[in-house]
Order: sequence, then C-alpha cells, then structure tokens
Amino acid sequence: MTYLLDTIAWLSLVQSLVEEIASSVRSLIASQTNLALSPQSIIEVAQKWSKSPDFLSIPLEEWIERALLHSITLLPITPQIACDAYRLRDFHGDPADRVICATARQYRLTLVTSDLRLIAHPEVKTLSTR
Repeated sequence: MTYLLDTIAWLSLVQSLVEEIASSVRSLIASQTNLALSPQSIIEVAQKWSKSPDFLSIPLEEWIERALLHSITLLPITPQIACDAYRLRDFHGDPADRVICATARQYRLTLVTSDLRLIAHPEVKTLSTR
C-alpha cells in the first residue's frame, strides 16, 4: 500500500522527528517503502523557509534534494487534481491542503496527517499521526 505524506508528516520524517508522530504511524513509516508526496509540500517547505530560513539546517535546495532520496515518490499535479481540489465540499480555505487532499483522492491513497480538519473530512481517507 502507498501512503501520501502531508507536509508536516514529511518534515517530521525527513528531519528525524519521528518521535513526534504517534507510535502506530511511526512503525508504519519505519517499515513502509511506498511513500508518496505532492509537489505542493515542496512549495510549502520553500514558503516556510522564505519566512524563516533558519528552520532548515542546510540550504533549501540541498534539503529538498536529500529529502526526496528517502524512497519517496513525487507524484505530479495533474489537471484532474487541480479540478478535484475545488470539488471538495465544506473544505477550509487553504489551497495547499486542497491540492494535497485532491492528490490523495485522485491516486486513491491514504493521507498521513495530523491536521484535524483533514482527518475529519469525509471525502479524504486519512491516517492520523496524532
């Protein structure tokens, strides 16, 4: 089975902060080789870095390059994902979350997240990191 990491789950995994994730999810991530990522998560990391460059210990490009070496498949954002992102009903306003959720839906993946709004959304299959 393949799981789509949301941005926070990806950051936690890559920055070796797995202890912040619930033990059930920690064991899944530790054993799971089929992990996927939306390019939207890279954009979110770059955005966070632009506001606070010290949040990464190495240059942004190097961090991203290393982060993508961890058996993570980068999934393209397709026109179908772009459309589906705005078909989600009763969804909060964050466009990044919309794209990430639509990616999970279009690829029929479970989204690994700690975001309670995403966990509670009936149209997105999630695995909580809480």
